[in-house]
Amino acid sequence: MPIRARVRGIYSTAISKILHDNGIELVDVSPVIAERLGINEQRGKPADVTVKSDENNPSQILILGFPGEVHAIGSIIENTVPDIIVYRPRIGLYATFKARIIGQEGRECVAETPVGPATLVDEPECMSGKEIPVTVVKVPVRPGERMVVSSRVRVVGKYAIVGKGSGVSFSNFIRNKERISSLLEASAQYVRQGFSIRWRSNADEANLKEVISEIPQLISKLKDVERKLANAKPLEVVYIGEFMRLIELTYNSKKYLDAVRDEVAPTAPYHHILRSDETRNNGLVDLLDIIATEVNSSKLAALIRKWIAHRLSSKRDIILLHKRITKKNVVLGKAKPIQIIDNGGISAIVKRNVKSAGEYDGLSVPKEPGDKILTYIVERSWITEHRYFDKNGNLKGVYVNVNTPPEFLPSGQVQYVDLEVDLVRALDEPCRIIDSKLFLALVKGGYIQGDVYIKTLKAIDEAINKYCTKGALKELAEQT
Repeated sequence: MPIRARVRGIYSTAISKILHDNGIELVDVSPVIAERLGINEQRGKPADVTVKSDENNPSQILILGFPGEVHAIGSIIENTVPDIIVYRPRIGLYATFKARIIGQEGRECVAETPVGPATLVDEPECMSGKEIPVTVVKVPVRPGERMVVSSRVRVVGKYAIVGKGSGVSFSNFIRNKERISSLLEASAQYVRQGFSIRWRSNADEANLKEVISEIPQLISKLKDVERKLANAKPLEVVYIGEFMRLIELTYNSKKYLDAVRDEVAPTAPYHHILRSDETRNNGLVDLLDIIATEVNSSKLAALIRKWIAHRLSSKRDIILLHKRITKKNVVLGKAKPIQIIDNGGISAIVKRNVKSAGEYDGLSVPKEPGDKILTYIVERSWITEHRYFDKNGNLKGVYVNVNTPPEFLPSGQVQYVDLEVDLVRALDEPCRIIDSKLFLALVKGGYIQGDVYIKTLKAIDEAINKYCTKGALKELAEQT
């Protein structure tokens, strides 16, 4: 039986085409995408997996569903789309196990889980040392996030989520009042028996008889999970639940998806980069897609770059967003645009003024008020160069950051993904490569795929050849 997927969000046309070309059955398809791909809308068929862009981070795609199906669809995207970063949470949504309460931390009750401390909810008493069955209700996928578990054990199906209790709730995507009324009526007998039901979006248009018949099956599964919990060891997972995978799209990923989308619909250059910018809702990209039907792609790309460069040049400040894979993102301070041009790709020089004393990371040279930092950022380049000068204009050193190619956004932001390996050179000192262990940890952890790994090594080699030769810093100072 083919895997069924529902695709939503700003990458839906391109991702739908990739999955369709790889034998995935698309369901609940929008009329526009159905027409573009020449397929049926498949309304009413349940999805095994949902693929959608993240509302909080439009550069990320979330894959959520049953474990085997998530693995299959994740593998298709990973093997097709270049230069992606992959997050694989170590535990699934609705996974169930026996946790041990650690105690109260501020207003939160904290419990020990197989993947570290988690916030415990729905438990009236936070009794330290108590062992308690729990279900995962929030999976940590971003740096700094903590897992949330509930003492209300539940199991998940295609159409519903069932646990102990006495309530009925609905996905926000179920809007048909007649269907809601039918589901409420069908739920009544199970609520009286002490079960709670959360109806999922799949239940909106699917065959009603099939939807309702799943509830007894889920109740049986819930009872089986409870039996396993009774004999389980602490922290032993007895029910897997759903899997989740998060994919970070980078500059090259979005350019590739532009090309895929262009096979089935007119697509302007930089379509997905502009879509993922905060200006994505103003109709600009739709207009550019229409223009793309009449204007040569190379010419239109040059015009778009010229427009972006003009927008950035007119900004009082440029925001440099240094996105980190397993740590919180860093904004490198507001920078003044010095030069932003297009010479077949956008190149930018921005300046930051140092106001506080300290030491420059990696360089081990003093940071003093009045110092200037010039940052050189080049489209399609895997390195970003920071030159440090004292108040008299003397070069102190250079810090070369290895990262995915930058995205220049008309909203005034330049963003890239930091790859946790850098090259530094202070004046009159040899070059040093720093943080390579962090980079290798990302490779070992599965975040960085083979293509990014190879391009990172090439970028390091490029940086060594450029910055580590005798007299290299003197040449940089003279150029500046």
